[in-house]
Amino acid sequence: MAKQRILITGANGFVGSKIIERLVSLKKYQVCGLVRKTSDLTLLEPFINKITLYYGDIRFKESLLDAFKKQDIVIHTASHVSDWGNYSHFHDINVKGAKNVAELCMQNSVKHLIHFSSISIYGFGNRINAAEKTEVIPNDFYYCKTKLLGEETIRHFIETFNLCATIIQPGLIFGPNDRTMSYKIIDAIKKYSFGMCNNGRHLLSPLFIDNLIQALLLIILKPKKSLYRTYIITDNLKITWYEFTKLFCDHLKKPMPWLKMPGFMAISAAFLMEKIHLLLHLKNPPLITRYRISLIGSDFHFVSKKIVNELGYKPDQNIQKNIKLTIESYISS
Repeated sequence: MAKQRILITGANGFVGSKIIERLVSLKKYQVCGLVRKTSDLTLLEPFINKITLYYGDIRFKESLLDAFKKQDIVIHTASHVSDWGNYSHFHDINVKGAKNVAELCMQNSVKHLIHFSSISIYGFGNRINAAEKTEVIPNDFYYCKTKLLGEETIRHFIETFNLCATIIQPGLIFGPNDRTMSYKIIDAIKKYSFGMCNNGRHLLSPLFIDNLIQALLLIILKPKKSLYRTYIITDNLKITWYEFTKLFCDHLKKPMPWLKMPGFMAISAAFLMEKIHLLLHLKNPPLITRYRISLIGSDFHFVSKKIVNELGYKPDQNIQKNIKLTIESYISS
């Protein structure tokens, strides 16, 4: 029996490379990765000879034609993840890219598309035990807006053209090689530049990378149950930013952040910094942004009951161990 072919977009990134690493270890799939010609392939080096690499850019459909041929499963992780930048760039990758992926999956009769969305699509507010039917709070953050539009694009293809797809909404992904959040937190703690908002009392929704991979494999292995479904994926923990940060500080043997600010002051400071950067046409992001303050300045807690009940998801909740593994990878990198 021929092995199933699986294509991972954004293969060279933190999440994409971890998915590929796991799939390669199972030795039951023909694993393919989609990267840009300018991509840094460092994270793929340990198993690059065991996969098929395709070069293309999800913004340009014509560059993707070969990659999508004869694929059984497509895992779409490619995304522009940032709290600062040009709206058109966010839109081209997170919305137009999602549309290109959906169209190519339809044209090539892909059996299962797994689309990576985000819990950020719901917007920020007092979220505690929030689930998949949570009301969306509109905001003007480009990442949130375009990830929501990208998800709505996939949902349109599901409902209108019967696209065989599953939408996943991961929490705040962390783990070894995570340079988007984990390593930035570690850098800030080491430089004594990490701050607390509202004394760190608000809840967050972390997701250790191995738990994400577990959930993904369940979705792949149980298509009859997972197709046409939307799943929030988190560690299913209730942990505050203070507790989360303290675990990092304890392992790094650093004191807790001295910089503390009430939410209303932090959001005002972020607004002012953003305005200055825009007026001066500065490309680098401000020291703090309204997105970051919104994330840490209110409860942003989601649960994964649906995937637990339907697919048997059992996350590893030893967050102390998982943060230690993340820090060890940072030190050795």
